[in-house]
Amino acid sequence: MSKNKFKSGFVSIIGRPNVGKSTLLNRLLGEKVSIISNKPNTTRTNIQGIKTGEDYQIIFIDTPGIHNAKDKINRLMVQNALDSLDMVDIVYLMVEPDEFIGKEMNFILNVLKKYNGVKYLLINKVDKSTKTRALNIANKIFEYLDFKYVLPISALKGINIDKLISLTVEDLPEGEKIFDEDYITNIPEKLLIAEFVREQVFKILKDEVPYDTVVECELVEDRGDDLLYAACSIILSRESQKSIVIGKQGRTIKEIGRKSRENLEKFFGVKVFLDLWVKVVNNWQDKDEYLKIQGIL
Repeated sequence: MSKNKFKSGFVSIIGRPNVGKSTLLNRLLGEKVSIISNKPNTTRTNIQGIKTGEDYQIIFIDTPGIHNAKDKINRLMVQNALDSLDMVDIVYLMVEPDEFIGKEMNFILNVLKKYNGVKYLLINKVDKSTKTRALNIANKIFEYLDFKYVLPISALKGINIDKLISLTVEDLPEGEKIFDEDYITNIPEKLLIAEFVREQVFKILKDEVPYDTVVECELVEDRGDDLLYAACSIILSRESQKSIVIGKQGRTIKEIGRKSRENLEKFFGVKVFLDLWVKVVNNWQDKDEYLKIQGIL
């Protein structure tokens, strides 16, 4: 590629829940912008991460896992993932070596048949598998759909990530920078803070608090002397969950706050004072104001 040609474009990362899309985005950027947990569909909205090199800028879009959605919030999440295909130059389909070609994967492959851009098949978690299993799933998927590249990767270990970036840059169209080169995400500050807190709720409480938990960052203030103040509410759907989140003598919510603050300080590069509160809002999933808080609507 000639040095006087700058390339830029959009890449959507799609797949079923828990295949490692958010881990891949963070690895590609070298920064944590997308939260990770073992709960399916932790990512609820499209999250853009921006990687700028000397002669390229890639806007990666981490999408919610595509699954058989039954309620309003999950249907909107899946639609957000599908909507990302309308604006991208390249699609990464992420699968695992033991991927099952069932109803959900068939749906994804049928959607991609209508997509006219460049398609990559990424077989993730190869650090925990074998070449034979990776080859088998690639052959199965190619019975349904062709891809320009098939690349075994490990988002967690960084295997073949530099190769993935290099191939992607080659396939990008020529264009100008879309974002300033110091940007790594376009996520609103309040949403980013709320997501970092929600991640710790899931990680610390695991199965004690169900998936229907949302965090709202109600206030962010720069208080000078490299200090950022943030106030967030952890919103639950049932009163019985409140004592679990707070914990005995407030220990659990203090731990959530401590871990969240550590990650936020790494991201923002300043000291963070984090106030956490717990609220109960019955059936928040059916209320548009709470869906908008998360960027789903």
